[in-house]
Amino acid sequence: MTVNVVRPPQTPLINGSLAFELFQTAYVTTDLARARQVLGERYGVHEWTSFAPGGGMEIGLAWVRGHQIEVIQAVGTDMPLYTDWLPKTGEFAIHLHHFGYYIHDDAEWAKMEALLERENKPVIFGGQADIVRFAYVDAPELGHYLEYVYPTEEGKAFFESVPAN
Repeated sequence: MTVNVVRPPQTPLINGSLAFELFQTAYVTTDLARARQVLGERYGVHEWTSFAPGGGMEIGLAWVRGHQIEVIQAVGTDMPLYTDWLPKTGEFAIHLHHFGYYIHDDAEWAKMEALLERENKPVIFGGQADIVRFAYVDAPELGHYLEYVYPTEEGKAFFESVPAN
């Protein structure tokens, strides 16, 4: 038996910081290779793209049915946004870190900034990397961060090159 759920239109009915396209679930880990192994063996996510954007970070990306999984390993004390979520005892861990929201254009980025200001949610970390503009917002009531990601054309091509599982 097939059960289909009719979803509402993608135009958001709310006017708040969750009203953008959710495209990513991100985790932090103490060991990226082992996290990829766990996600492969236990959850079927075997195909990954990994890269090191600098600053002591390594990232793994994979698509699962149109949803992107990101796993981040940050090394060093200058990365508390990521490392503070992990145990200090050296044991292996994978923890939910943020949900990523895809921003499509300048107008949507401006709308997001206005909504965050109205909701009094300051950007705690953000900037422009080679392939994306990004902004992290703390959502303590939800137990994770919100990240807004606005890719450049090169960034869109990169995301499209990430393997599907």
